[in-house]
Amino acid sequence: MKILHVLAQLPTRTGSGVYYSNMIEEFKKYDHDQRAIFAYQDGYTWDILDKEEQYGVEFKSEELPFPIAGMSDVMPYENTLYSQMTEVMIGVWKKAFRKRLEKAKEEFKPDIIFAHHLWILTSLVRDIFPDTKIIGVCHNTDLRQAKMNPHLLNKHVNNLHELDYVFSISEQQKDEIVEIYNIDREKIIAVGGGYNQKIFYPPREKTYADKVRLVFCAKIDPSKGIYELIEVYKSLGLDDVTLDIIGSPNEENKKKLEEYIQGDPTIRVYNVRDQVALGDELREKDIFIMPSYYEGLGLMAIESLACGLYVVTTEIEALMTLLGEEIKESGVIKYVPLPRIYDTDKPVREDLPEFKENLKEAILSQIEKIRKKEKFDEAIEDKIRDFSWEGLVHKMNNIIESIV
Repeated sequence: MKILHVLAQLPTRTGSGVYYSNMIEEFKKYDHDQRAIFAYQDGYTWDILDKEEQYGVEFKSEELPFPIAGMSDVMPYENTLYSQMTEVMIGVWKKAFRKRLEKAKEEFKPDIIFAHHLWILTSLVRDIFPDTKIIGVCHNTDLRQAKMNPHLLNKHVNNLHELDYVFSISEQQKDEIVEIYNIDREKIIAVGGGYNQKIFYPPREKTYADKVRLVFCAKIDPSKGIYELIEVYKSLGLDDVTLDIIGSPNEENKKKLEEYIQGDPTIRVYNVRDQVALGDELREKDIFIMPSYYEGLGLMAIESLACGLYVVTTEIEALMTLLGEEIKESGVIKYVPLPRIYDTDKPVREDLPEFKENLKEAILSQIEKIRKKEKFDEAIEDKIRDFSWEGLVHKMNNIIESIV
């Protein structure tokens, strides 16, 4: 089978980019012929597929003289906001992607297309491939763009109801997809998300340091709850705990972060080179903390569990549904109720004291487990392995085999 994968961002560095790359890597096991269309800039290279199997769209170039348009307003690389794109910018953007899509259509003639994000590019894919089976992949940030930019939705995203199928992260997400895009609910399949089992796995033997090692890894942005986490961490007042913050802040957040951690040598801020290095880092830690106000799925929580870390996270509905009650009841993950949220990812200030108190209580609970050197039950480890990319793509492959 010939499969074309389409993404308007870098195929790494964000949740949807990692999802895209892991799908392609795992589909190799089924001997499909694959091609990839994606955005890149600043000399970026990608090696999941051979160069001749790639149709890259270069930004910050003569063809597209601005950075990649990011599905989130804050990205881990230089980006353009969709909300600030002029009609001229959108015109050259669509022209560049149309050129690659038409080339792939002529040269490759795909049997099926995975188009990531229910947004402008997926709408363009449907236009160019009216007779090809297309599965749209929803990542939640597309729903956010649709709500924040209705003028773009109405003008440039008007045919997604014609998609053959849509993969959603959760059952709950289906309601929003139906409401925003008028897609038949029967076409939407909840597949969840997966982690790369070759990268995220537990250490052969868990080692404990003289300190309990907490770790945060995400975009360094207020929407991720990073500043509330630092306040809570400082309030613990414990000598045997450290906090590592993995990420690359922009200038604004870098300055704010420095102010928050000033004078505390137990907090480190650094970045890692890639996913492999991240897996190595996680295996050296004890507790992963994700106090985010908004996540599509919260895949980092699953990756951390797979590396043998205890987890503290906000109540992300898709994550809670996917992991289920058995993992929740085991105590390997603690969920913290969200404060009231407005504009998708901003907390109501009056709710923050209670939120921080709940976060503190959950962290202390997990710290106690590390102090006692409590290990994961083998049955729970097996349950966590069910959420690997191996399992997820097996399910996806069965779906495409049945529809093509």
